[in-house]
Amino acid sequence: MMRQPRVLVIQDISASCRISLNVAVPVLSCLNNGVNVLPTALLSTHTGVGFSDYTFLNLTSEIKKILTHWKKLKISFDGILIGYLGSTEQIELIQYIIKEFLKPGGLTVLDPVLGDHGFLYAGFDDEYVEEIRKLCREVSVIIPNLTETSFLLQRSYHPGPYTEKEVKDYLKELASLNRGIVILTGVRFDEKNVGAASYHHETKEYAYAAGPHHEGHFDGTGDLFSSVVAGFLFQEKSLQLATETAVEYVNRVIVRTLDSGIDLKYGVQFETDLPFLMEQLYQ
Repeated sequence: MMRQPRVLVIQDISASCRISLNVAVPVLSCLNNGVNVLPTALLSTHTGVGFSDYTFLNLTSEIKKILTHWKKLKISFDGILIGYLGSTEQIELIQYIIKEFLKPGGLTVLDPVLGDHGFLYAGFDDEYVEEIRKLCREVSVIIPNLTETSFLLQRSYHPGPYTEKEVKDYLKELASLNRGIVILTGVRFDEKNVGAASYHHETKEYAYAAGPHHEGHFDGTGDLFSSVVAGFLFQEKSLQLATETAVEYVNRVIVRTLDSGIDLKYGVQFETDLPFLMEQLYQ
């Protein structure tokens, strides 16, 4: 019988959009992980293009109460997936959670949510970037996009296409932060395809998986990608399978979303292709 690891997802809740916790929980669950949640903030919508005057409730004070209760219950986790964090104080709490609640040998996956298209998200500054850089040193797997990579490595940003040498240099430099696994998303070597490149600091293994590039911005696909990768790695599946499946799944979701004609600002139609993930897990 396949083991079911107990995992913790630390992300925000965007109440009306299919991003963050709203996509991470079903993806991890369908990959046979026992999911626990620790919301970092509650928003009416996401903060990206298409919305203004959104509500935002910082949940730091509630997180502290939850952790106090969990400590009494002696709760621990086999894996932790970390997404959007709203403050440097929350970053400090994540470091505490890794130390106090992760089982020995447990896996931590960080999507270092900082920005996109060359810019930081609203409310983030250089101090916040530095604290995320420190957090990278505490985790097993880092999954940044190219914008986040430019900030973490203090390099200038350009949208690509990239050369393979540039990507490998980025990966090796990122891997020096956590001395573990790094997966770089949004990588393009040409105008037709986009994908993800991975690198393992210990084995020096490098791999790349890609699918067709689709014009437009698809909120939630980054959260889907990191959730799929984490879900497979928590199940002790290979990095190659995790990355290739995540790329294929996100491409399927984008195609289905475009075909459906739904309003893109509310996220993507990810639910319909969840059976594909389960097929890859159990094959």
